[in-house]
Amino acid sequence: MGHWGEKLMRGTFQTAVLLGLLGLCAHGAQAQAVAETAVVTSGSSMAANSATTPPLMLASPAKPSPSPHLMTRTGPPREEVNRKDFEENAGEKAGKLLLRSVPSGAEIFVNDLLVGKTPLLMVLAPGKYKIDMRGPRQESGHRTVGVMPKETETVVIDLNQRYPASISIR
Repeated sequence: MGHWGEKLMRGTFQTAVLLGLLGLCAHGAQAQAVAETAVVTSGSSMAANSATTPPLMLASPAKPSPSPHLMTRTGPPREEVNRKDFEENAGEKAGKLLLRSVPSGAEIFVNDLLVGKTPLLMVLAPGKYKIDMRGPRQESGHRTVGVMPKETETVVIDLNQRYPASISIR
């Protein structure tokens, strides 16, 4: 094959790979198959396959993002990670904290880190903790709690509404 024929094949290969990569973002596995087919059918695929660069891997989100501009978060939820960090740092003299709210189902923040919703039993290192709870209707409550070694502390927080439910006019 002449110089021009080789240039034409290389240009065709590069175009096919570029289109495949662009399509990969939009069409997932289908576009990847097109790009792989272009590599196999290209005359210059021997040079491309002998390169030492690793294959390009794009992460695809598990579920679609509510916004086209934001990537969906992958991995465990933030509250699960925070809760596990507290448990891993608890040590052998860990205490337990049973957290409840009235009404139930409030988000719980321990030292300003989201750890879950009420009711929740947590394993923590002995010490002092700031507990904040936020309900679904702007209710909130907070308390500072001391956790003793190898003991279970029960905390019930009555959530107060941020704004009054009704206004009386005289």
